[in-house]
Amino acid sequence: MSSVAIVRCENYDQKKVDIAVEQACLAANMPSVAGKRVLLKPNVLSDAKEDRCITTNTAVVRAVIHLLKKQGAKEILLGDSPGLQGPSFVPKACGLDRVCKDEGVKWVDFTQNPKTKSVPYTRSKSLPFASILEEVDLLFSLPKLKTHQLMYSTGAVKNLFGLVPGLYKSPCHVLFPTRELFASLMVGILSLVKPSFSIMDGIIGMEGPGPANGKPRHMGLILAAEDALSLDYAQAVVMGYDPLTIPIIAEGLRREEGSVPSSYPVLDANTLVVENFQRIAQQKQTSFFHALIAPFFLSRYIRWRVKRERKAPVFLTEPCIQCRKCIEICPVHALHLEGKSIIIDEKVCVRCYCCHEICPAHAIEVDGHHQE
Repeated sequence: MSSVAIVRCENYDQKKVDIAVEQACLAANMPSVAGKRVLLKPNVLSDAKEDRCITTNTAVVRAVIHLLKKQGAKEILLGDSPGLQGPSFVPKACGLDRVCKDEGVKWVDFTQNPKTKSVPYTRSKSLPFASILEEVDLLFSLPKLKTHQLMYSTGAVKNLFGLVPGLYKSPCHVLFPTRELFASLMVGILSLVKPSFSIMDGIIGMEGPGPANGKPRHMGLILAAEDALSLDYAQAVVMGYDPLTIPIIAEGLRREEGSVPSSYPVLDANTLVVENFQRIAQQKQTSFFHALIAPFFLSRYIRWRVKRERKAPVFLTEPCIQCRKCIEICPVHALHLEGKSIIIDEKVCVRCYCCHEICPAHAIEVDGHHQE
């Protein structure tokens, strides 16, 4: 049985969020936290100001902390590792540093002594993971309701990718170039770290070219579930997607690492569909052989196929602030700066869109999507 609790919460007033989070968590059978050490993993794609709606809102994080304290948690820790941030990263702009100080919660540096582990469903690919995972009793994923330019939507499962420290993440797009292969990596991480519970900030989500350059969209929802995949399934329904066309959900169900929601104890996702939600245009799904088998043996062919099916990002000179973040995060070194313009080598580019995710100036277009 996999219940997803969805409750209304129209704004980030702390008292209202506290009530909504507690209602959702209890309805979704949140595991006992009494006497336990709990790691909260919010979505901190980048340390952006909260009004950009890129990160899990501080009111939601505070509400979860308040509930865990009320339920008798022994210790609460908070942590994430954005793609470009190294050791000593502290999330000040998005407000989570203030949350830690106000609530007496420790911010955890994921880059300190990470532990390398083999990831299931990736043909023994190993990645470093935050060592704190071995020191806590429970892991809670706290995602933000958002679209994702590459994977169509991001959620509780994709949020776990942040447990891989910093720049170790971007090369994964080279090793797992198709959406289906990247989904197998995400589901492998889900299987490995086994989050105990997930709570989604869906009060103000993001539509359009997410997860960083889309538009804020008021949704007025908090979602919670024991099963991270079920939570993402419910999110996809609300967004207006067929959940089975979302690669991570399809792969997770195929691997039996989660299930379709068996019940909605409060609000039913099927009655909350936002028909005019600006979704990412979906490409035709690749056959099982071409998506999951051929890439391991025909790497040149699959890279050619990916480049043919996906457009390269377009770099706009006028809004660009020459911060070079896109250059730093590119896993194949396809970018360089000439004067005030970013130049891309489209033959080298693998269409992972990491540059688009990290750009703070909305200076990159993907498939014609650009936020002014």
